[in-house]
Amino acid sequence: MLALPVEDSKANDRIELIGVGELSGTASDVSGQSDKLENGEPHNRLGGFSALEYSGKEHRYVALPDRGPDDGATGYQCRYQVLDIDVTPGTDHPINLKLVDSVMLVDEQGRPFTGSSSAIEPTKSCAVRLDPEGFRFSDNGNFFVSDEYGPQLIEFTSVGKEVKRFQLPEHLCVANPSESKAEENKTNSTGRSSNKGMEGLAISPDKSTLIGVMQHVLLQDGERNEDGGVPVGVNCRIVQVDIATGDVKEFVYQLDASENGLNEILAVSPNEFLVIERDHYSGAEAKFKKIMKINLEGATEVQDIEKLPAGSLPPSIKPVAKQVLIDFLAPEFKLSVAQLPEKLEGLTLGHTLSDGRQTLLVASDNDFEAEAPSLIYVFALPGQKNFAAR
Repeated sequence: MLALPVEDSKANDRIELIGVGELSGTASDVSGQSDKLENGEPHNRLGGFSALEYSGKEHRYVALPDRGPDDGATGYQCRYQVLDIDVTPGTDHPINLKLVDSVMLVDEQGRPFTGSSSAIEPTKSCAVRLDPEGFRFSDNGNFFVSDEYGPQLIEFTSVGKEVKRFQLPEHLCVANPSESKAEENKTNSTGRSSNKGMEGLAISPDKSTLIGVMQHVLLQDGERNEDGGVPVGVNCRIVQVDIATGDVKEFVYQLDASENGLNEILAVSPNEFLVIERDHYSGAEAKFKKIMKINLEGATEVQDIEKLPAGSLPPSIKPVAKQVLIDFLAPEFKLSVAQLPEKLEGLTLGHTLSDGRQTLLVASDNDFEAEAPSLIYVFALPGQKNFAAR
């Protein structure tokens, strides 16, 4: 368990940004795919990292791409990437990234999952659509993935084959899926807003519970215009699933602003988590890029509440407590405009440094854009006297 500090001047002095590693936006993975996608881009383009997870072994990590280039308009086959991330504080090149492997994701029949938004039903050669956003290892060598399209929670073997799919509450899912975002929002009254499903995933320290975070408010939890557009609101749902029983609990996370969204969640104790909350701007226009520390203890369970208010909650509903841990816009981190992309999406506790400090790694999602590198930020958290070594 980690007793994480609150962000104040003293605590922030103890959190150091060691460096930012880069992978070129034109880099290729090692899937062996030589074909091109519908938009002309190579199928083996490396990028789009939406999750980051430490393997627990030396410097090895997993980076999970989402549904591929062009926001679901191609038949990109879903996969995960294996990286070695070497960290040497105080050197000219403190963060070194090396791609080790590319592993494809397939269903129980061995059919590849696709990022195509039109693949609502499986075919003989292709599984249903998947927009993988969260990745966490189990304690048996398997791993879990959260998906935005459903949303879905799926367990895979170590080689990427589906073994189990969890049943999530109907009020999280849409009854009328569509390849069009606008049509999907318009024809549904409940469930996740289009492309704003289960964006992040955590697993409890004892590996018994999965905790998913919805990127934004559900359709029924926000205010919508007459055309049934994107809902506006601040009350996002955190979904806790017992792995053994499938039992579900839900809690409320209140965004600082309706324009923000949630992108990842990471467990640091049974009740404490780190969450990425960010706006949708990059560079000099960015106003909110923060890692928040939250606590579920004392928060109200809302799985039986069909509709949450778009704004203020009634006294009967207590949201999770939250406070800022890291602000990417803070001057002490000296991040350049180029190092403040729109999408900060991956988050994991990493290996322990030789001086005893715990690392915290954050990954950016470059949307597979050739001109934009994938970035890996490595922070050093307080040493062993304040943090338990992982």
